[in-house]
Amino acid sequence: MSQRGKKQKPAEHPVEEDPSEETVDETEQTVLSLAEEADRLCGSLEKFIRSKVGDMPSSMDMTELRSQQAAIRDLVNRAEETGAKSSEELIQTRAERDREKDNAARAKADFLNYQTRAQNDLKRAEELALRGYVSDLLPILDSLDLAVADIGSGKADLKRVSEAFTMLSQAFEQTLKVRGLERISALGKEFDPAFHEAVATRPVDEAAEEKPNQVAEEFRPGYLWKGLLLRPAQVLVTQATAEKASAPKRT
Repeated sequence: MSQRGKKQKPAEHPVEEDPSEETVDETEQTVLSLAEEADRLCGSLEKFIRSKVGDMPSSMDMTELRSQQAAIRDLVNRAEETGAKSSEELIQTRAERDREKDNAARAKADFLNYQTRAQNDLKRAEELALRGYVSDLLPILDSLDLAVADIGSGKADLKRVSEAFTMLSQAFEQTLKVRGLERISALGKEFDPAFHEAVATRPVDEAAEEKPNQVAEEFRPGYLWKGLLLRPAQVLVTQATAEKASAPKRT
């Protein structure tokens, strides 16, 4: 036949395949191959029977053979129905999985956005709190500038300057106290390692009626911030004399 007589087929355009359709096709191919295999098995079984009993098998033999073939084909049909049902369930499961993946991705994005907003809000709150602290300290800073200017003028009265700095110290401590700062009272108290830091020791002064393990001097004050230790007080602690420490106890 010549080339002219042949009909030219139109060019086929590639079609995008749906993953779910691929799954159905694979299942159908599997069932089809099972059906073909069943037919081949039935044919082989019939040939085997004929080869053993001859070309003219008895009606009983043929009935038994047909029964076995029907059982094989019924098994293939049931496998086909089960495979189709499993394919539908698989498609539904995959669709549900995709929906859950989308929901999880959206939930993760929402959480990250919330985390970012929470961090920004916390930073903003800290800045506002610090701004309030600084605002309370501005009057003290103004008074300190005036005191420094008075000293630099050369006409300052030492007593007036001393009183001004005492007032500034008290105002500064009061401002911080309102915010939660508390000074640790250490002088004359029994040494407490939870609040005191012993940087020096000396024997007790019996004339001053001191007791061993007592804070006799404070080198640097300690502070609490809202009940929690901010800085321990550096102190000098008294110790018992060597004679009393080595003397036996009286009964």
